[in-house]
Amino acid sequence: MPGRNTVGWTSVGDAARRCETTVRTLQYYDRIGLLVAERDDSGRRRYHPEQLDRLRRIQLLTSAGLRLDEVGAALDRQDGRPLVETYSEQVRLLEIAELRLRCQRIVLAAVTQVLREHPQARVPENVVVATMSLDRTLLRHPGVENPGARAPAGLDIDVDRVITTYFEWKACAVQALLLVDNDVPADSRSGRRLGREWRATTEYALRDQPAGTGDLYRATEQSEHTWPPEDRVLHRRTKDFLEQCLFVARQG
Repeated sequence: MPGRNTVGWTSVGDAARRCETTVRTLQYYDRIGLLVAERDDSGRRRYHPEQLDRLRRIQLLTSAGLRLDEVGAALDRQDGRPLVETYSEQVRLLEIAELRLRCQRIVLAAVTQVLREHPQARVPENVVVATMSLDRTLLRHPGVENPGARAPAGLDIDVDRVITTYFEWKACAVQALLLVDNDVPADSRSGRRLGREWRATTEYALRDQPAGTGDLYRATEQSEHTWPPEDRVLHRRTKDFLEQCLFVARQG
């Protein structure tokens, strides 16, 4: 607890101004144990420089979309660790936050594309919400923490391309789901467009990739029983329709 000599300590009001937040927010963080303030002899909240650093890290992670409990757990793990490890973990957390937003944007854009062409289309909100969740889909796929562990020996995996391919598949599959549910045939204008997009996705997945990449994708598809339920259902409900759209697109 700071004594009468409070040099270097910051009041709650000054901390709020310096970090561009509110006193009420700091009081809440104190109450839930996320950022516990010290108290002076009069019982007023005071913050030392290390606490202000923690506040800025809280702001960084919450602005990226992390929940307060996730932020607290991450910062607690980082206590006492070398600075480079602390920042490395923050980079990882922000990358996951970016992927969450990317997943949501891709699904919403896919729905929007179908609605532009079919304004009266029914949208299965429960399915859309489920497929938008990165935590319930991509992050639950086998090997996502160590993608190379599932690859054949000697096959250099381009993780960024695999992730991009996953999201492009999801965009096509969500569109296919809406078309199927609204009885739009594969040989329709929308089906032909989707077939061209699906062809571009499959070509991108294999273009300039080492031999064996195609086998890896096929093995992944054949092990769909290990996929997260949301992606497994989406794949099963749309696989045949996407192949029909692809066939139509190839016919010109």
